[in-house]
Amino acid sequence: MDTEVERALVRPRYWFMFALPWPTAGPDVDMAEAAYVIAPSTVSEQQLGRLPSDAEDLLGFTEVYAREHPGQRVVWLSDVTRWLDGVKGNSWSALGVDWEAALAELPAQPLLGMFMTISRRAHMHMVNAAERSEMHYTGGHPSEVLTDDERHAVHNAFVRKLDADWPPYIRSMVRSGRLTIG
Repeated sequence: MDTEVERALVRPRYWFMFALPWPTAGPDVDMAEAAYVIAPSTVSEQQLGRLPSDAEDLLGFTEVYAREHPGQRVVWLSDVTRWLDGVKGNSWSALGVDWEAALAELPAQPLLGMFMTISRRAHMHMVNAAERSEMHYTGGHPSEVLTDDERHAVHNAFVRKLDADWPPYIRSMVRSGRLTIG
């Protein structure tokens, strides 16, 4: 692989990651394949133009967010949602973007992406766009607050995981011929 192209594919500027529904078959499991991640920089203009409009718009707003937050290597949908509401005074609905339809479409598209197994706790952070959130449990367990410090730690853990897992994934796609350069 060409070193510049390889660097762009293997070490993208950021990843876009979103939570999938937590499994209903085993709602009490601690870990589940409940997240999907793509590297938007690997999506060509041609591919972007072929996406359903909601998915294209969602990725477009995610790109704007990423440009305004250049140090953030993993961007969650909830990060973009929080930013739209708190900083931009906007919402997906007001922008005419059906984010649920967009998220349903992305894993089905021919994009470089992968499913991830995540913890229930990480999932709670990923789906939460609130500035402050308190979790209430049944069965006598005490409630607790999801902190921004923990949210930041979860982001960093995903960066480390993707820095380790994404390069071999891309290289295996090239070796198998499922990804061609040129």
